Amino acid sequence: MSHYDLIIIGSGPAGRAAAIQAGKLKRRVLVVDANDRLGGVSVHTGTIRQNPARTALNLSGWRERSFMAAATAPKKKSAPKTSRPACI
Repeated sequence: MSHYDLIIIGSGPAGRAAAIQAGKLKRRVLVVDANDRLGGVSVHTGTIRQNPARTALNLSGWRERSFMAAATAPKKKSAPKTSRPACI
């Protein structure tokens, strides 16, 4: 039975980065992937599907709410203008 310091599930972008960093630290790494070739979706298709958490945020309308909150916020009063020139 072999001993590994780190076992990585999936060889996509995150798995590859983890394996590289562990290798730089002289750790023994095992990468396990469901596909017959390593690399993950970013290598084989050229695209990465959108993060599910980001998708949920986009569907919740958080950008629109922040935009509307900024548009309806009370205006800040500006400092009164003086007739003196601004020279220091």
